[in-house]
Amino acid sequence: MNQKQENRHIVDILFVLALFCVFAVSVLLLVSIGANIYQKTVNDMDGNYNSRTAFSYITEKIRQNDTSSAVSIGTLDDVPSIILSQEVEGEIFHTYLYEYDGYLTELLTRPGLDLGGNLLKAGRPLIRLEQFELSEAGSSLYRFRLTTKDRKSLSLYISTQSDIREVDE
Repeated sequence: MNQKQENRHIVDILFVLALFCVFAVSVLLLVSIGANIYQKTVNDMDGNYNSRTAFSYITEKIRQNDTSSAVSIGTLDDVPSIILSQEVEGEIFHTYLYEYDGYLTELLTRPGLDLGGNLLKAGRPLIRLEQFELSEAGSSLYRFRLTTKDRKSLSLYISTQSDIREVDE
């Protein structure tokens, strides 16, 4: 009878250990799946943040400088850029928005100012992105296309209002 009770106790212990192992494996699997989903969500949110922030920044800069002939597309050291012209106390300044070294970059300068080298390096990096393309899609209509670091490509069209509505007094 003693042998029977020992066998029962061993079976009970093995059952509890097996149940514990199944529970532990299930918890580890659940945590692993949750971590993967969390990482994907963080990556998607980061990509959305970069693209939306870049588009919002570009849109706001163009809206701030939306005066007659103040918005144009050109180059800065052979890199395509948005050129925003503004007059401050009788002096003209240009703000350049361009992609340099994996970032949307901004440079505010006077025309013809020599910074002693590469003007592109003088700009302030703003938002990380892989590629930035810009073109004029029509009269007073600009097309911007950017590719985020996770290779998501997005486009934005912006129309300037100052060249469309000229008011005669």
